Amino acid sequence: MIGAGARWRRSGAALAGVLLAGLLVSCGSDSRPDTSYLLPWPGGSSFAVLQGPLIVDQWGACSSGCGSHRDEDGQHAWDFDLPEGTPVVAARGGIVGLAVGSWPADHCGGLAPVADQPPGYLVSDSMGNQTNLVRIDHGDGTSALYLHLSEVDPQILTKARTGEPVVRGEQLGLSGRTGLTGCVPHLHFQVEQTVRADWYTTSLPISFTDPDVLAQDPNGVPAEGGTYVSGNATS
Repeated sequence: MIGAGARWRRSGAALAGVLLAGLLVSCGSDSRPDTSYLLPWPGGSSFAVLQGPLIVDQWGACSSGCGSHRDEDGQHAWDFDLPEGTPVVAARGGIVGLAVGSWPADHCGGLAPVADQPPGYLVSDSMGNQTNLVRIDHGDGTSALYLHLSEVDPQILTKARTGEPVVRGEQLGLSGRTGLTGCVPHLHFQVEQTVRADWYTTSLPISFTDPDVLAQDPNGVPAEGGTYVSGNATS
């Protein structure tokens, strides 16, 4: 038994050395995933924020997100003024949790008729679900939703089936006006809780690390009415 104990002590010391070496290697090369966000269009291009996250002061006065971002699911969302056909790229990497690209590019409208509605405007109780979209699962309980696309990139539709990863900056599709948009082209973007049974869930506050965003707001939150240059490029 004394000999066995000695062997255990020697083995334990050797194991500790291996673990320490592994720890040092790990500390020397940080392999943690990049959890930062960059604006969801190609680097160098600038676009405005049509509608930002909901901001309501203590007296109930609304100064941002006062249109369609009042509900819990959309209160931390952005509507970016991307013209139809603008490339939309991943703000952060992950896997394709859902991709819908079957709706025609001109399939758009609202829940009720409006004055001076544009040509092709449709009225439907389910218009909110009749949209092309991509949802990227980040693997940490959050997903990014890219909504109202005119089309989804064929490679993204393939990755939705195969589970291959999407890198930040990779093209997801083209911006558009499908769904509940009033036929006004834009990109609805939000980060939300990942719920397998639903693609539109509780939105979460995030910040962007694009240099132009940080130059205008140290907190990294694009403001409604502001215009921002993307720093996004394929990793």
